[in-house]
Amino acid sequence: MYSGELTKVPAQKESPRHLGLIVGVNDYQDSTFRPLHYAENDARALAQWLVNNQGGKWSPPDVQLVQGQHATRELIESLITQICITKAGAGDSILLYFAGHAFVDERSGEGYLAFSNSRYQDPTTCLSLLSFAQHILTRSHASQILCIFDCFQTGPIWSMRRTSPFDSKPLLGTSIHTLLQTQSNRLCLCSCRGNELAAESGEHGIGQLVHSMVLGLCGPALDQTTGSVTLAKLHAYLFGVLPEQQRPQLFGQQQTPFVIVGDLPNGDEMPLPPLSPNLSPAGIAGNAGQQTSGLLKRNMTYGAAATAATVTPPQQSPSPTASGQYLASAFEQQRQQQSQQMLERAQQLMLEQNYGEAFNLVEQVLQAAPNDLPALILKGQLLGTGGRYREAQSTVEHILQLDPDNAMGWSMRAVVLSNLGQHQTALEAVERSLELDPQNPETYAIKNNIMGSLALTQSGIRRLNGGQMESAAQQKTEPRSSFGKTVGSSLGLSLLGLVLEIVGVVLLAAVVSFPYAGLLVSSIGMGIACVSAARGAYRHGFGTVLSVAIVSILVAIVLGGSYVAGHARIYAQISQHPTLLQPILLLVVWLAATIVIPLILTLGGFLSGIPARSRRKSNA
Repeated sequence: MYSGELTKVPAQKESPRHLGLIVGVNDYQDSTFRPLHYAENDARALAQWLVNNQGGKWSPPDVQLVQGQHATRELIESLITQICITKAGAGDSILLYFAGHAFVDERSGEGYLAFSNSRYQDPTTCLSLLSFAQHILTRSHASQILCIFDCFQTGPIWSMRRTSPFDSKPLLGTSIHTLLQTQSNRLCLCSCRGNELAAESGEHGIGQLVHSMVLGLCGPALDQTTGSVTLAKLHAYLFGVLPEQQRPQLFGQQQTPFVIVGDLPNGDEMPLPPLSPNLSPAGIAGNAGQQTSGLLKRNMTYGAAATAATVTPPQQSPSPTASGQYLASAFEQQRQQQSQQMLERAQQLMLEQNYGEAFNLVEQVLQAAPNDLPALILKGQLLGTGGRYREAQSTVEHILQLDPDNAMGWSMRAVVLSNLGQHQTALEAVERSLELDPQNPETYAIKNNIMGSLALTQSGIRRLNGGQMESAAQQKTEPRSSFGKTVGSSLGLSLLGLVLEIVGVVLLAAVVSFPYAGLLVSSIGMGIACVSAARGAYRHGFGTVLSVAIVSILVAIVLGGSYVAGHARIYAQISQHPTLLQPILLLVVWLAATIVIPLILTLGGFLSGIPARSRRKSNA
């Protein structure tokens, strides 16, 4: 029977809390359970992330971490009872994470979690998930409970019942599935560490699930507006990035979003989950003695061990382990992603000639990482563009100290020195850049300019160079004025093709005895229009799309206007001269093709050229 003390409603908290129990077991006394490589590292990494000030910011006393041989069935059961029944109150959210072996009992068909002292042939040494669901999930006053079972699937019954190679449903069984449907905000997220079909896998000493969880929690699953991470968003991210083996299955009903990172709603805003009508506290207590649960020794109700083992294990301090190193690398990866986004924005601002704001973004990146090469290169380009050559020279020297074989750095040094009038030294710098990257045409252009300046200087004709330095990125990017040239060139070629097509149709109608001349001229015109449209859109992008669209609109207007103004006269002429029907129809078909085909090819060229244009911008 349950102790009466366990059914008391805990005192109302001033604010809701995150409570966590994180368990990981690698090695087992029973050889049936093969040793695992990453379970304990996973538990440690997740717990450290949750309490880290740059991570989940959970209160350290509210997160319990148990690993290895300390993770016995008796201790874990007492901690579950203590957290879920005794400690949790209205509004609190509980996270229970287990990494280790799990199996489906061959006799009862129930799912069990195995701990360090568990024996496969004796389920009473394991944790029965059915008993846990009936006695804990239905009685806890916590507003939300999330159980993450990151398990190695063990046993023949599991393999017989699963519907896919890594299905987790057999572990929960029909009874738990039914209970989860009647109890809102009681959730199970299950992932397969491995089974007889696939071995356990991981990265950087961390299992695949926790590896992706930490990455998702650090950014991709973060709501930028609220700064919070919900289970729904994290699950969607994990489902998209993980392979089939570790792809998580979520069971249960969410009445309110489960917040992993961020502030929880007040307790009065989160209604307590109602008890199942078939699992009232009295009913559970009355049937407890009849349960054949293997969670504890026989005739011992769930939670009885809590009265004998209520001392919580001491909070383990982080140590320089693989999980700690990986946690640091996750934060570093998040910083790098943010820096990359800021640099991309700075490059865009530079192209828009908003140099001040671009420079501020670069400085923010360099404050966090003073040796960030892409940021230093962009800073040097901005300084040179602004005519601040001495500062640009200092930045370039910093780049070359960090990476003496950086071809871009040597090219920038050559441009800076040339603008400072040091042409001979600039020539030596550009020669070094060509040694490192002999295929860069921009570097050859820089060399030609330097040699020209050097020749003028030696001949006594000094050319004042008070203009702005063109950085390597700006030389690769067409100036804004070229947009008009691109539109004009594409528009001219499109009109030329249109004129040739019309001339061809006229020849076809006039020279009936020799129609090939008209077909040839029309085909040449159509070819010029199509090739110009596709090639221009691929190389120049939107400028060509705009020009071809203009021509297409003009032709459509002319064709439509001609039809509206003269369709009666055209019909009359065709009635009087039936021989005109063929050339008129041919003209209409060609004009329609002139509208549709180049426009389609332009859109195709624009879309297919996006990767190439993006590479040119990124290389800049």
